Amino acid sequence: MLHVLTGSHKGRKLKVPKGQTIRPTTSRVKKSIFDRLGDISGLGILDIFAGSGGLGIESLSRGASHVTFIEKDPSVFKILLQNVTDCGFRDRADLICAGYEQALKNLSRGNESFDIIFIDPPYKLYEVLKVGDFIESAAPVLGDEGLMVIEHDHKINDAPPGFARFTKPFGGTHLSFFRRSEECAK
Repeated sequence: MLHVLTGSHKGRKLKVPKGQTIRPTTSRVKKSIFDRLGDISGLGILDIFAGSGGLGIESLSRGASHVTFIEKDPSVFKILLQNVTDCGFRDRADLICAGYEQALKNLSRGNESFDIIFIDPPYKLYEVLKVGDFIESAAPVLGDEGLMVIEHDHKINDAPPGFARFTKPFGGTHLSFFRRSEECAK
């Protein structure tokens, strides 16, 4: 069962699509993400591959000012919309039903910028794309002091140019945190 861990909506259950359409972030992994992030009050968040909205809704519950959700699958998008609405977060959320690449291009054209970007792609995409590909795609909408958090199913040893990385393993799941490296800012 997917639920909100803490904040204003602590314990709130979220709907998840039946079957194997999405792979919600486990409570243990979600707790680790937010423990590492600390206070996110007032921050703008982008949740790519949002699924049923667990990470973005957790962010809103913890005081994020706004979350933009991207989910491509229309049937999953309906559940995401319902979860955001049922939690009373529609006024602090934008929901985009589109592929992530097109959505990111549109956000970039609109000069959108985010403090934290969650990227939790279907593991099947790693058959054709690398972690660095997702980081580079989202980089144009990451704020200067922003942080990207990506979940992946394999060990990585490097970061795309211009980024520093910290990775934490959880069995078959790995969490990597990417921040623009200081060498590139100089």
